[in-house]
Amino acid sequence: MLLSVQAQEVRIDSIPISLEKVWAKAAVNSKEIKMNHLHTQSGAEAVKNARSKQLPEIGFNANYGKLANIPIFNNGILQHADYIPLEDHSIYGATIAAYFDIYNGHKLKTNIQKETVKQKLSQYIEEETIESIHYQVAQAYLKLQLYLQFEKLVKKNIYQNEERLKLIQKLHTGGVVLKSDVLRAQLQLSKQKTSLTEILNNAQLAMQELNIFMGEPDDQILKPIDIIGFQEDQKLMGYDDYIDNAINKSPLQKIAKQKVALSKLNVEGLKADKLPRIGFFGDYNYSYPQIKLYPYANAPYLLGVVGVKLSYTISSIYHDVHKDEEAKIIYEEQKIAQENVQDNLRKDINKAYKHYVEDQEKIEESQLSIKQATENYRILNQTYFNQLSLITDLLDADAQLLQAQFELISAQISEKLHYYQLLKNTGNL
Repeated sequence: MLLSVQAQEVRIDSIPISLEKVWAKAAVNSKEIKMNHLHTQSGAEAVKNARSKQLPEIGFNANYGKLANIPIFNNGILQHADYIPLEDHSIYGATIAAYFDIYNGHKLKTNIQKETVKQKLSQYIEEETIESIHYQVAQAYLKLQLYLQFEKLVKKNIYQNEERLKLIQKLHTGGVVLKSDVLRAQLQLSKQKTSLTEILNNAQLAMQELNIFMGEPDDQILKPIDIIGFQEDQKLMGYDDYIDNAINKSPLQKIAKQKVALSKLNVEGLKADKLPRIGFFGDYNYSYPQIKLYPYANAPYLLGVVGVKLSYTISSIYHDVHKDEEAKIIYEEQKIAQENVQDNLRKDINKAYKHYVEDQEKIEESQLSIKQATENYRILNQTYFNQLSLITDLLDADAQLLQAQFELISAQISEKLHYYQLLKNTGNL
């Protein structure tokens, strides 16, 4: 009675929830998704920053100071110095400088492309994170469904075993059956109650996992409302279709492609570093005193200069040799890594696809097993109480029926999980 009362309380307090709703809440509350989303946003700003480098460089500086008297050592540095008197010890100035690149080996263009690729990479990592979170949520949700179904079966079995034990005890009191029959029935009932405790604990752990995904209190009681088993809108495609989808849509494949593109741009960026830089420059100075041009004058002056500037870092020819080789090696490494991602996707899809087909066969087999086990239990239950079979045969038949029911639910849950695994690997979850 205590078990039935507790079950009623759980059902009353439980919150009905679908997998879609858990996904929606996890998308809002997942810290991992939030971090990746912020990283994607920062990538967009990095692209804008790279593009802003195409604008002219403009700078301004100003200074003010005091000049000391200038010592002149007419008789050598060890002798007394004569000082040149200054009428005004003040010195000040202001400068505006500008520079605009005409050509820099396409370095700015390469940097913009690199930041754009990085942004896409962050975006695909965010997509992969969402897919992974969705799959983890689906695992926890299906796990909870599994244990709640197990709970129903075991509670029903415990009730039947308790009723059967009462009948066996009456038969033992009447001297019809042996004490060992009572003990065997009691032992099986005890094992089922221990199994129920384990199932309840596992269900609570699955609930806690889902609550953490959703940002809810750990002890919130959930009641999955999704149908167990394959639904009409869940249509299985052909194996080749899943492979094509994975190559074109899988975030893992997109991430690998972006890493290849980024490593290639790194190689091109190093080549651009070795090319000359040409640009317009301009300086406009306001200074006091005039000591830049002869004859000097104790007065403020203005000086403007415009022209074309050519710069070239000769040392890059020999300084960056090993850096170039490193970048080329990384590029080749990323190409192989992309191929490896494709290989792993094919393996995972093939495994999930075959397991999915196996699950469908297991479901059909389990349904037949339940029919056979139900009939077998019915016959042995009658023959035992008519003293035509042994208690061990009856208890074995009871265990076989419960096991067949477990296997059916497990196969249905596994079928759905492998279906979600196929969706994840193809970027459709």
